[in-house]
Amino acid sequence: MKSQDVLLLVKLICLEQRERLQQRLESETAELLKQSDVPSHDQWQGWEDDPEQDPPVHHDSYSVRALQASLGISKSEIASALKRCQQTGLLRIDTSTQLPRVNSKALLGFIEHGLRYVFPVKPAEIVRGIPTSFSAPVLQGTLMSGGDLIHVWPDAYGNRKGQSITPLFRTVPGAVKKDPRLYEYLALIDAIRLGNAREANLANQMLREKVLQA
Repeated sequence: MKSQDVLLLVKLICLEQRERLQQRLESETAELLKQSDVPSHDQWQGWEDDPEQDPPVHHDSYSVRALQASLGISKSEIASALKRCQQTGLLRIDTSTQLPRVNSKALLGFIEHGLRYVFPVKPAEIVRGIPTSFSAPVLQGTLMSGGDLIHVWPDAYGNRKGQSITPLFRTVPGAVKKDPRLYEYLALIDAIRLGNAREANLANQMLREKVLQA
């Protein structure tokens, strides 16, 4: 298993969760339209064009080309990662939709018990970057880590300075800028990699709730 496999699997979880949310919203909108005279096209366009919303998920969102664009991983690396994850049982292809679906419970088990040993990380030099782990917005006010320095993924356009944390894969800083949910999950994963037993347990609980509730 390689670190980009974890990044890919987490991204696929994000896509599936957005897909399910989208389906629920469409169902609720359709029900409301039965009780009103508002054309469905206008309702859909108003949601789709909202710049604060994630773009709609389509079948093509799961293609190797789309995953390359969203994650910054080459098509050959993505294809290899998909194959590896299927071989290990962390991924399957849905027979009805032909879409890749993650074995979320198995992945969460690996993140909780094995990730910090397979892909260890230690805070390094002070750099400009994107806050992660205990310093990320998803964990602010929830977990406290020793010391005054924050943890960041190195990024020239980051707005904070802190101790450098090597991301799971080199393209993580660019990928999270396109997907707030992915940012939350990867920051929680870093907290599990970096934290003491209590901190890691709390971050793990938050990650499980976010991944399994949808």
